Amino acid sequence: MGLARKIGCGCGTILMVVVVAAVAIWVWKPWTQLAPLEMVEPDTRLGQRVDAGDVLGNFYPAGGAIDGPGVLLIGGSEGGLGSEMDRLARALQDDGFSVLHMSYWRAPDQPQRLEGIRLEAFQRGLAWLRAQPQVDASRLAMIGWSRGTEATQLLAIRDPAIKAIVLGQPSNVVTPGFSWDEPWKQLGSPWSWRGTPVPYLDTSGIQTMGGDMDEAATQIAAKAKQHPEAVIPIAEVGVPVLIVCGESDILWPSCQIGREMADTAAQAGKDTVRLLAYPDAGHYAFGGPVEEDDPAFEKLSRLGGSNEGTADALRESYREIVVFLRDAIGGED
Repeated sequence: MGLARKIGCGCGTILMVVVVAAVAIWVWKPWTQLAPLEMVEPDTRLGQRVDAGDVLGNFYPAGGAIDGPGVLLIGGSEGGLGSEMDRLARALQDDGFSVLHMSYWRAPDQPQRLEGIRLEAFQRGLAWLRAQPQVDASRLAMIGWSRGTEATQLLAIRDPAIKAIVLGQPSNVVTPGFSWDEPWKQLGSPWSWRGTPVPYLDTSGIQTMGGDMDEAATQIAAKAKQHPEAVIPIAEVGVPVLIVCGESDILWPSCQIGREMADTAAQAGKDTVRLLAYPDAGHYAFGGPVEEDDPAFEKLSRLGGSNEGTADALRESYREIVVFLRDAIGGED
């Protein structure tokens, strides 16, 4: 009896520890540290915070420009106003583009789940941008990174105001919504248009992060073939497209999918889709250049590639992005 009582007490203690640990983990949510929410404040000498109804972001006007090119820039699953896209926005400002880096989820007073985000919200971002005196309404481009590439393509198909798009680590299908509270759980469609959810692809059973990217791309293609309604029709994007990807991406098969997108466009007779692929670069191989003395340099390899290879890709692809945008919507040489 004494032994049984001791065992029972021991089991109860273990159970209590497990319960307390589980509660602590749920409260702390350590997986959110993979993408902590950032709301980068703009240097007021360079830009300004915009908070105008549905439009929340940082605006970086090109210095002294009137009626110049404008760019709407959005990030991905990190939400908010992350430092990677902020760095890209400031670099583009230096090269003569007026940029609105827009938040569309996860920020205060915004949806906390990447689900049902209205594509019309990005249209309002474009409307705000073209109303600025630095911007010529006929010279607008849109840039998206990661999950933001889905919205960028979907909007370019629907809004003729967009004259060119740039896609970093892209998807050619609409993937399920999710939240950082339960990132392992698939939600409904991340996007809606005129009140109707955009069809999405059930990707359950497909391992992307840390998996075999060739196999993941093959499985995505097989499922997409069965559900063509979830495919984003790149051939219907009627403007020039530049795709940037890292061959060593461990989060998403971005280069495999980027090549498929370029091939699909070519087969449809669309010759304005260009792919830039970098072998020793990961998911962070998109944005503004990062120098070796920048604290961000040591974090570039977090999602694949090496710090040096990803930094090289950032530097080289950024030059190509600037040339592409100047060709498509004009700008300073």
